[in-house]
Amino acid sequence: MEKLVKQLGTKVKGILKGFDRIVFKGFIRPLMYAGGAMRFCHANNILNKEYKAWMRGQTKRVIEDAESYVLQNCGQKLMPLSTYKIRKEELAHEQQKKRHITCGLIGGWSSLESCFSYRSCYDASAGYPQLRTYPTRCKHLYLYFDHEDYGFMSLRLQTWFPYQIQIAMNGREWLRRSLEKAGVDAVISGNKIYEVSDMKRAQQLLDAQLDTRWVELLDSFVPLVFPSMNQILGDYS
Repeated sequence: MEKLVKQLGTKVKGILKGFDRIVFKGFIRPLMYAGGAMRFCHANNILNKEYKAWMRGQTKRVIEDAESYVLQNCGQKLMPLSTYKIRKEELAHEQQKKRHITCGLIGGWSSLESCFSYRSCYDASAGYPQLRTYPTRCKHLYLYFDHEDYGFMSLRLQTWFPYQIQIAMNGREWLRRSLEKAGVDAVISGNKIYEVSDMKRAQQLLDAQLDTRWVELLDSFVPLVFPSMNQILGDYS
């Protein structure tokens, strides 16, 4: 950084330090191994041999909830992708620009991607079926937003049990929204900040991000992509 600043010389008007990409991966720890998954099934009267049918039913519910949410909030259907290699972020930016979306849900996409889940296998030593982990692929949901407080961000949900989630934010997008609310003029394009009228105030806003109550913030996003979590997981949610 020092070398770059020295090279650019007087062209540099100031330096801001803060988050760039911020990615959180969430999971429910008691459900992340076979023994815990079986205890969950036992607590909810789900026989191991009935797990597959139960899981598929819940997956159908999760997808239907997402389809309904996307349709109601941006007037479009959940869009399936032919391959996981397609960059969803670019699709979201293109749709946002095309539809002139300045705040709220941009759209929803689904993609078949790798994950881990459980399947019921007969255990000869136990004399009955038990759940075992295995690598597989399932539909993942992606919702993209231009949030009124945090700017461009996304939620990703694995639709098969145990429903791992990813929340991706951007510190510069967050700063953009904060500057707007603080009335500080800035020139920002994409993930680049070219100019800020009040560098001191901008740095204060970036520093304030460090004081975020992360658990409360992240928990507030989950119902947007997984509104039935409490009904499906009960005390485990």
